[in-house]
Amino acid sequence: GARIRTQGRSALFPGIRLRSYQLAGVNWLVQHYRQQHGCILGDEMGLGKTCQTIALLVYLRGNLKSNGPFLILCPLSVLGNWKEEMERFAPGLSCVAYTGAKEDRAGLQHELKQEECFHVLLTTYEVCLKDASFLKAFSWQALVVDEAHRLKNQSSLLHKTLSEFSVGFSLLLTGTPIQNSLQELYSLLSFVEPSVFPWDQRDDFVQRFRGVEEDTEPARELRRLLQPFLLRRVKAEVAPELPRKVELVLFHGLSDLQRTVYRAILMKDLDAFEREMGKKVKLQNILSQLRKCVGHPYLFEGVEPEPFAIGDHLVEASGKLHLLDKLLAFLYAGGHRVLLFSQMTRMLDVLQDYMDYRGYSYERLDGSVRGEERHLAIKNFGQQPVFVFLLSTRAGGVGMNLTAADTVIFVDSDFNPQNDLQATARVHRIGQSKPVKIIRLIGRDTVEEIIYRTAVSKLRLTNAIMEGGHFALGPLEEPAPSAMQLSEILKFGLDKLLSSEESSGEEADVDLQNILGESVGGSWVVEDAPSAGEESQESEADKHMYLYEGKDYSKEPSVEDRKSFEQLLALQKSLLTESGSPAGPSLRSRGSVRPSGLGGHQTPKRKRVLSPEELADRQRKRQEAAAKRARMLEEKKKEKEEAEYKRKLAWWETNHYHSPCLPSDESEVEEEEEDAGEPGTSDEFEDEDPDQAGIRYVSGDVTHPQAGEEDVIIVHCVDDSGRWGRGGLFSALEGRSDQPRKTYQLAGEMQDLALGSVLLFPINDKESRNSGQDLLALIVAQHRDRSNNLSGIKMSALEVGLKKIYLAARKRNASVHLPRIGHATAGFNWYGTERLIQKHLAARGIPTSVYYFPRGRASSASSQPSS
Repeated sequence: GARIRTQGRSALFPGIRLRSYQLAGVNWLVQHYRQQHGCILGDEMGLGKTCQTIALLVYLRGNLKSNGPFLILCPLSVLGNWKEEMERFAPGLSCVAYTGAKEDRAGLQHELKQEECFHVLLTTYEVCLKDASFLKAFSWQALVVDEAHRLKNQSSLLHKTLSEFSVGFSLLLTGTPIQNSLQELYSLLSFVEPSVFPWDQRDDFVQRFRGVEEDTEPARELRRLLQPFLLRRVKAEVAPELPRKVELVLFHGLSDLQRTVYRAILMKDLDAFEREMGKKVKLQNILSQLRKCVGHPYLFEGVEPEPFAIGDHLVEASGKLHLLDKLLAFLYAGGHRVLLFSQMTRMLDVLQDYMDYRGYSYERLDGSVRGEERHLAIKNFGQQPVFVFLLSTRAGGVGMNLTAADTVIFVDSDFNPQNDLQATARVHRIGQSKPVKIIRLIGRDTVEEIIYRTAVSKLRLTNAIMEGGHFALGPLEEPAPSAMQLSEILKFGLDKLLSSEESSGEEADVDLQNILGESVGGSWVVEDAPSAGEESQESEADKHMYLYEGKDYSKEPSVEDRKSFEQLLALQKSLLTESGSPAGPSLRSRGSVRPSGLGGHQTPKRKRVLSPEELADRQRKRQEAAAKRARMLEEKKKEKEEAEYKRKLAWWETNHYHSPCLPSDESEVEEEEEDAGEPGTSDEFEDEDPDQAGIRYVSGDVTHPQAGEEDVIIVHCVDDSGRWGRGGLFSALEGRSDQPRKTYQLAGEMQDLALGSVLLFPINDKESRNSGQDLLALIVAQHRDRSNNLSGIKMSALEVGLKKIYLAARKRNASVHLPRIGHATAGFNWYGTERLIQKHLAARGIPTSVYYFPRGRASSASSQPSS
């Protein structure tokens, strides 16, 4: 067929400026489309797979007169980017974003069933699975799956569902076509060409090419087998002008507190936590607990000293954060901008506290950041001089362009190296104009070293098959000398940076400029790479999770463990002696042994075998007795509660107190839920854009709500202590009126604060910007114990409170205005809260607004923060 020879903008691709290798890629895709052979576009991340795909669809529409329809599946995190790119590069193609709530999708389905009103349907994996029956009705001319490693499991629901679609041509987009195993590779191949790679031959394929190494006959045979279906170019081959990247591994030591916690975890010494920190913890997954310890000991409850106050102890408690503190100070002074990745969102919470403490400007993105805030964070980092972008590796490593940064720091590593490669590609991609430094922080002689070596070993399969340009089109030029060193990894041991036992409390001074290299004007100078600071000579066979500081904790139980085990054996022996049977006395029925009268000798009583009818009758009587006891306990409990409530009412009347709490009319709530059907089922809004589900998102101050003539209800969460807080929304509300504090404190004195209670009262001030009345609803959603420890927000209490607010808003025809409840609370799931708000308010017709208060940021022109 005719080849596309156009370069740059043309009538064919009016909005796209294609590079030569991208034009070659589009030609390759067109050829496969003509032959109706599925294929994998496996270009390295950042080389424009999206752009080439859109060019293919434009060509099919313009030259092959194919009106589609075309189906594009992608993660929710990049759906907005796909939509923008389609509008920018292919304005002639009608693209429908098939997302939103169940009701919104139902309306779209009605429109899509009409005459051909679209060329491209863009949706997410989750929506595709939910509405598979509807999407199966179309005959798709082409199916595009972005981030196609989602199909690496042949048994996954998505793989099976898409295999049932009517598709003429399948195109998989993935920067990591070969991840960690041959099974995953075969899964992708069987999806694009099931006739060539049938399901039942997977084991034969894996067995045949198991353990392939570069420059061997099995490797060459595998490449020949893959070449017709896979196109793979890397940056070093097709974009030699792209600035170089250099990776450095910095080993650090642990603080004394970390060593104590690390040893306690290895020995499974739970008493050490109670002895040192005053609180018991659960150590169910030793590996994850060790990773938390190396990250920061404050990730364990009860370790951070009280009262909680951010200070230098936050840095000094962790060797990793101690090193990171010096790195960021050096990078800030040099004018660099940083992406900071971590596997754990709780570690991001600690880092966020650190950023606030040091005064660094930052943005944050993880799985709890939803909707518009995600796009605003990315846009703001690209347009404003924000110093650090905090990202979780899984949520922040897919499909985003963050070339404004020039430094990537991995606080911890992933077992799957492809996730870290995805994260790195957010910076080192087409459009990057500065050299890139990738810095990985690893705790010396800890589980992080094992994870790092495991990740490196997993890359050997990819390197053995994919390297060398075997899946590119045509001969390639020899890469430049600098490009040949792209995989160079420099290692430096900074164990003595933190004071340790060996350094006798004296901290070593480390010249970071000598390690990281020079920079000019906020750009790295990488012509002369620094020499590696050490050679790794450790034996991989001798390293495992339980080996720490030369001691094998897997072979040497602690003294406490051995003592406990001996006590357990002695107890078991005494029980066996007493009972005379392996079951022990706790398993004997009363009267199962009796004295014979001869010297106290005991003879076991023979049990009569019961018939099935007798067994059923006995079971029925036990159930009836248990039910009767439960009814009696319930009745006594109700009588006690009623008596206490009457005493409380009498006390309130004596003190002239009238409760501002909303009543709990459960029957009315249940009736409303039945009338509303199922607007908030758990699967309806999963992975959906909340902007499409009825909630209005506002950037501003929730204490001054944006509303019209209706009454407004401002929502705030409090605990059951009656003590008014300081800062944040507490201070903002008190700035309007002192009534919220007085009402809440009085309710606490009158013992009128229970989990799930809602105090509703008007705010009497003159600052209202609305025509209606401003009311404040305080939901009691947290518990404070006698030790003044505050629990997290109770989702059950929050849900009860939202139900009550719904009834109050419906009776008053009021709108509801909420902050992001618990968004800054460690370990709290904002997405779950958002779904509750949607279910009980927005989906039931209550005008609902969630406010995003602008975060203050340090000026980029401010002086370097002191250490």
